[in-house]
Amino acid sequence: MVLAQAFHSLSEHPSISRSKSKLSFAFVHHANQFLITDGYANRSGISEVAGKQGSKTGLLNIIEIHRKYRVPLNIHISGTLLESLAWHCPEFLHELESLSKLSLLELIGSSYGQNMMKFFSHEHNLRQLNEHLLLYENLLKWEPHRIKVFWVPERLWDTKILAPVLGDRELRNGGYKYVILDDRLLYSDFGKPSPRSTYDKCPQWDPKNFVKYEIAQGCGLSVIPIAYNLRQNIPPRSSENLASVVSQLWWLLDTSLSSIQSDHIALYADDMEKAAGVGWDPNGPMQYENFVKWISTNRNHFTCVKVGEWASTHKPIEKRNVERGTYLELMNDFGAGESFERWYCDPRWTLPYSQYYEWTERRVMELSKSGADPSLMELAWKVLLAMSWQSAWHTPKNGAHGDPNSDGGPSPWIKAAASHVRIAAITAEAANWMRTKADNHSDRDEDDDAYGSVDAYIQDIDWDGNSELIVRNNSVFSVFSPLHGGRLVYHFDVRSLHGGRLVIGNPIDDWNLLEDLHGYMDRPPNHPGAFADVGYEHDRFEVTQIERSSLAKERAEIRISLQDVQKNSRAFGLTKKISLMQNEPIIRLDYSLPPQLTDFSTEIGLSPDYMQLLKCGRAEVVEFRPKTNIRGWSNKGVSVWAGYYNDTSSVFWDNPGQAMFGHGYMLRITSLDRFFSVSIGVELSS
Repeated sequence: MVLAQAFHSLSEHPSISRSKSKLSFAFVHHANQFLITDGYANRSGISEVAGKQGSKTGLLNIIEIHRKYRVPLNIHISGTLLESLAWHCPEFLHELESLSKLSLLELIGSSYGQNMMKFFSHEHNLRQLNEHLLLYENLLKWEPHRIKVFWVPERLWDTKILAPVLGDRELRNGGYKYVILDDRLLYSDFGKPSPRSTYDKCPQWDPKNFVKYEIAQGCGLSVIPIAYNLRQNIPPRSSENLASVVSQLWWLLDTSLSSIQSDHIALYADDMEKAAGVGWDPNGPMQYENFVKWISTNRNHFTCVKVGEWASTHKPIEKRNVERGTYLELMNDFGAGESFERWYCDPRWTLPYSQYYEWTERRVMELSKSGADPSLMELAWKVLLAMSWQSAWHTPKNGAHGDPNSDGGPSPWIKAAASHVRIAAITAEAANWMRTKADNHSDRDEDDDAYGSVDAYIQDIDWDGNSELIVRNNSVFSVFSPLHGGRLVYHFDVRSLHGGRLVIGNPIDDWNLLEDLHGYMDRPPNHPGAFADVGYEHDRFEVTQIERSSLAKERAEIRISLQDVQKNSRAFGLTKKISLMQNEPIIRLDYSLPPQLTDFSTEIGLSPDYMQLLKCGRAEVVEFRPKTNIRGWSNKGVSVWAGYYNDTSSVFWDNPGQAMFGHGYMLRITSLDRFFSVSIGVELSS
């Protein structure tokens, strides 16, 4: 009630009520999450972040507010969040499309994985930017050339490093024209005290902070400042917050009317979750809506604009040197420093997490240069891009993102993401196998090894200190983790019809706090892999035998035995016998259960062409059920399925713990027999 009265009392400015001049105002929202799912114990899931129609919190509510009051929305959505929304909450994309049709939406570009760009190579950053533009095009149907405004990840700016890549003609949009940065970066950081530190202590209202500037030595880029006072006070939590915002807007409008220079813009920009009430004050949406309503009822004074459209019709006032820096809280309260070095160079990050990335990128580039399959190398790079998300982010003790129990070191979820960057090396190894087997096939004659290209070996393929079991032939490349349930964690189709495809495993989806590369993720169970034995997912297995046989020409076979050696487990002694025939795209696993297990279930997660699922969501996925005992899914010419073999009713399809996970579908097979077999196959169509 107090805020409502305050809005009413500030609804008109008598001295300028009859003026025809208007002040431009822009709402800019930054929506950034990793590829999260639902079912967390320690954070909001994607459904809560997105919200639902009619809910009082969530990102959808912000879209509805802007549609309701016909106020343009400028929004940046990180690529990782966009892929999560497309999979779990596709209705969000439909609502954005609806807002666009009303000419109330402008998309703002950025890097796909929100990496701290100044610490990465030009090539990496170029890939990040193009991947983000590609997602906007695939999922939201926005042509790249329409996107000219750039959101700098965590608003960490360095002209020398960022400007060349933002203006690179190899970008899908031909290069960016405008960046949004905090107004404090308009001030120099040199001197004691520096003009910037003086502004930080007492942020004076200066009309020069509300205009567009060309960035000196910025490759033609211009900067549009974020108004500190607006960012601090929107949504208005109290009547004091509201009074500060409204007073500044009337002041700026008065200034514009009395100044020769009238190209002012009041730009609010901050995390969208703040206005949506997700992880912030749940009253935020109501407070935000009240302000949007207020400014919409004062259209005779304020014009709410789309940033790119406004910038394209307003020339820079002058050329301005913009020194490196970030927003005040990150620099000061959080302790990252003006250039983020305190976090990125923290030994707790560099050892070992930064090393993981450096090792993986070297390995990916090495195999890429050797002629590895381009399709799988694209996925390897995608893993590299995604797992650099929020690079070296720490959890401070204070602030909006703080935790008083934190040690101030790297955030646990960031360490988990950084650890899993090494899966890119696994993907690159599969890509390299496609080249190797092709070379071997062209060189082989009739006197060559009778086993052909079917093979199995044990190796630490991902630099995690543990050995994985790799099983491969001309059709598939499979990675098992004996240490973690004897599960099939990654399964690639390596035939050349479509290029390589990952069909089991979803490495880019959120790992929550799990750093172990192949550990089973209990909550939420977002990375099942295949042959995840229910209740025994963490059991340790050992490879007890690898044998090869050749029944006839082109019929070579590899067989591997895995045994459960987890003491005190009811599944102790269980064996899984893997078999793979030369040239066949079907891998078979024969279960032999110990006598104490009278009923047993195993789950299989399928991701038909994981890369395509990331790019386009699940719109074109259909069920694949050619026979009663075979189930799977198809996606644009790639079908992956599982099937069981038993003539009795004692082996059957059962209800899985969850029907879907992050970019994948779940199956469960239950057996009342001690002996049964399960196969996984991949079918391709042109």
